[in-house]
Amino acid sequence: MSTKTVTDYLAENIEWKRTADPRHPFSAKFDGEKCVIRLNDFPDEHLYTLIVDGEEVIAFDDWSASWIRPAKENAVSQTAPHKSPASSRRQHAPNQRRLVKS
Repeated sequence: MSTKTVTDYLAENIEWKRTADPRHPFSAKFDGEKCVIRLNDFPDEHLYTLIVDGEEVIAFDDWSASWIRPAKENAVSQTAPHKSPASSRRQHAPNQRRLVKS
């Protein structure tokens, strides 16, 4: 069992990585310990729980300012940012004729 306190975990620069598990979307190694973030049943519970080597350490709503959270994943859609899907289709379909009123 770890001798670290909750403050130790919150104060350290822990670099989190995304996982494929939607219930535990972030994991990290910190001083040889496996750290996992679990999503809880918000708003009935805190949003997240920090779990270290299988033990719940703290439930929280806001990430520690010291933690390094991974960038957000790209959206499933491959459309350009700030453009509607329709405008993207128009740009990617050069062989289609445009109707022009005379």
